[in-house]
Amino acid sequence: MSNHGNSPLAQRRTLARRLIIGGLVLLCVVVLSFYGRESGSGPLHGLQGGAGTVVTPLQDGVSRAIEPVRNAWDWATSLANARDRAAQLAKENQQLRSELIQGQFNVEENQRLNAVRGLGHQWSTDYIPVPADIIAWSASPYYEEARIDKGTNSGVVVNAPVVANSGSGPGLVGTVTQAGPISATIAFLSQPQTSVGVTITQSNSAFGILQPTAPGAFQIAGIPASKPVAAGDIVFTAGFKRLGQLSIYPRGIPVGVVEGVGHREADVQQTVQVVPIVSATSLAYVVALAPKSALAKQRATTP
Repeated sequence: MSNHGNSPLAQRRTLARRLIIGGLVLLCVVVLSFYGRESGSGPLHGLQGGAGTVVTPLQDGVSRAIEPVRNAWDWATSLANARDRAAQLAKENQQLRSELIQGQFNVEENQRLNAVRGLGHQWSTDYIPVPADIIAWSASPYYEEARIDKGTNSGVVVNAPVVANSGSGPGLVGTVTQAGPISATIAFLSQPQTSVGVTITQSNSAFGILQPTAPGAFQIAGIPASKPVAAGDIVFTAGFKRLGQLSIYPRGIPVGVVEGVGHREADVQQTVQVVPIVSATSLAYVVALAPKSALAKQRATTP
């Protein structure tokens, strides 16, 4: 079988292409040489000017023809850039709004936390105030129990009193019923079995036992009818129970405000209705009073 690449015809074609390329290269060299040597009015310069005269209108026509396309492309590009910028600005605006909201929340939280940290100073001799976050609530709709993020590692023990800030001052909210190393359970005063020895100093230190009657409402029993109790009087922990039995709560913690008083002529005791100073439903922070003195530790062991 013959090899077409080595045939005489193929060889002649290859030689012809080489000669043409060589001739064109030689022609270019000769033209450039003459162009560089001749004056500005020479024939090659004239040829260049004529070619420019012919090409320039074509360039202008092409430029005018593609100008709408170029303008449309520029508009589409600027529109896309504007949309991207608008999206970026919207994202930045949302981020700034979120940061502003978070900042406002942090300010309010710090104010509430600082108010809580200041509680318990009246009892600093016997107790160490331990601020704590409420991290869980009981399933009861009456807010009877909650979990806090402080425990025995912070000095919080069973029977440690728990106070909170009402906005107008501190108030008793409950006591610790279970304590682990890093968390504890607190029982609020709204639990049915709650029993707190209280006194009303405006009423000649009238003494009674405070117990819950309904969510958010309490009643003091045992105050003699002869004691002048009036609505608006402040109820404090008495520091003891009946017959002088030591209470787990130190004396002087505000508990509530007298809302109403009632008794019949034949009654030797009066019924005193009380609203708590602090509502458990609005709490986020509390202060557990960790026993420090021997007396406080003795109170924590009270059955």
